[in-house]
Amino acid sequence: MKRNLLSILFLVGIAPAMLGQQLKIDRIELMPNKPEPYIMRDWKQVAIGYDSLVYDVTKKGEYLPLTRITSDVTNFPGRKSYLQYTFVGSTDTLKTESINTFMSIVGATLCGVDKTNSFGQNWVLMSEEFFNCKNGLNLYGNRTSAVTGYDWWYELIPNILFYQLYALYPEVGNFKEEFTIVADRWLECVKALGGDAEKGTLPDTNFRAFNFDTMKPLLGSVPEPEAAGAMGWLFYMAYSQTREQKYLDAAKLCMERFSSFTSNPSYELQYLYGTINAARMNAELGTNYDLHKILNWCFDVGPLRRWQHTLGWGTVVGNWGGMDVSGMMAAISKEGETTWGDFAFIMNAFQQMGILAPLVRYDDRYARAIGKFLLNSANANRLFYSKYLPIENQDCAEWSRKYDPNSYIAYEAVRQYKDGKSPFATGDAVPYGWAETNLSLYSSASVGYLGGIMEKTNVEAILKFDLLKTDFFHEKGYPSYLFYNPYAVSKKVEICLGSISCDVYDAISNKFIAKSVKGKFKFSMPADEAMILVLAPTEGKITYEGKKTLVNGVVIDYNNK
Repeated sequence: MKRNLLSILFLVGIAPAMLGQQLKIDRIELMPNKPEPYIMRDWKQVAIGYDSLVYDVTKKGEYLPLTRITSDVTNFPGRKSYLQYTFVGSTDTLKTESINTFMSIVGATLCGVDKTNSFGQNWVLMSEEFFNCKNGLNLYGNRTSAVTGYDWWYELIPNILFYQLYALYPEVGNFKEEFTIVADRWLECVKALGGDAEKGTLPDTNFRAFNFDTMKPLLGSVPEPEAAGAMGWLFYMAYSQTREQKYLDAAKLCMERFSSFTSNPSYELQYLYGTINAARMNAELGTNYDLHKILNWCFDVGPLRRWQHTLGWGTVVGNWGGMDVSGMMAAISKEGETTWGDFAFIMNAFQQMGILAPLVRYDDRYARAIGKFLLNSANANRLFYSKYLPIENQDCAEWSRKYDPNSYIAYEAVRQYKDGKSPFATGDAVPYGWAETNLSLYSSASVGYLGGIMEKTNVEAILKFDLLKTDFFHEKGYPSYLFYNPYAVSKKVEICLGSISCDVYDAISNKFIAKSVKGKFKFSMPADEAMILVLAPTEGKITYEGKKTLVNGVVIDYNNK
């Protein structure tokens, strides 16, 4: 009777106080609560469709197939590997980028595709060819024989993506051994840059790159100081799996450096991993990295990537051609510039959504902000796909409409303005001679990072986001989901809990909202607020460790105060 009464009170809105203190992210506050027009793609289906189009080596037609099997390998003689276009119609068909393929393999896996047995091939094992052992680098590279020392991005991101592959496929190839080899190589980098736990000195990452041949940083060009955060993530993941103190020490050195920056260090993607890592280490270890500052960096316009007509790199806020586009990631134009306007790229948005979503599990004060961003971004990024724009607002519609009628492959970029049209889907590949089209595999590859975590509910624009799937190497956790209500009134939301009875806990109000429930479950969401629902075992033993609430020894709330 008590349980039923609680459920009734909750449904009619006479629920316990819902809200913990929610903190605002300045740029997200400028976004609409509910973007218009609201046209939400089934992003999981897009990811699965993309995988089927790109990895089917029997496809016929112009520029098809997009992937081929090859026995011309460098690092693992006797094996086979693959070649994959970076763009549809790439002019160099022999070059394959791990940043492209690893993202797509991880993304497809997050959506339920087993990439060890897909189209008759083990794509995960073949991906090990990117472990650069023959040249002595002993790191994953963007190429199978990579050059070191010219760009942090092209050296750190392949190894981050390898870690994600290992998290999903721990038994494949030599992944287990390579996991620690990679960590130890980056330890050498940290030491060469002055990081020393015993002396208390932090590594200096305010460079463009680090050269593993000379063991020296690259001076000049645009620096990528955000690498400190990416390395911090790598080391903390290594520590989470090995419990070796040297990795924890290195993680703390790198995160101290990352958190110490007084201006936005973001260049591209690496800052995301530093951000989720700051939230996780704060929650699990009690560190005190300045998460509010760091999280704002993810959305504010950073100064490092300024082009002639832009202010820098950041999150789009605005309406183009009568359509809300807030949540895209772009080179943000100077005020009044109407030749180019903002220049958005879809890969960055997919990665930002997937990597930042789990952050709210570690610090629920940002649940409303992140939920609002996810809603806006997931809606806006349909505009990178051919069928969502008029033919005159894109430059490669013919191939897409003929060979990709469901629009699984996105354009690399969307410009705010081009020749009087807004928005306009395009890219850099055609003008720079990289490919015959601007339809971009590397840009589309990360779609599974969104598709794997997002589901629609019975209420339009109230979405359900899985907080565990893209939280790689997380400690044991019960199913956890983020919801955001963009409306000015409360809404009743229905979800399916499955066939096993559970207790439903809201991590924002720090209370159980239902006990011993299963199947279809309805709950009331307050206006313009978020909820984080955790499905804990029924009648579990509840304990407390400081700000943590645990059920049967598993954390369900990192901020119960």
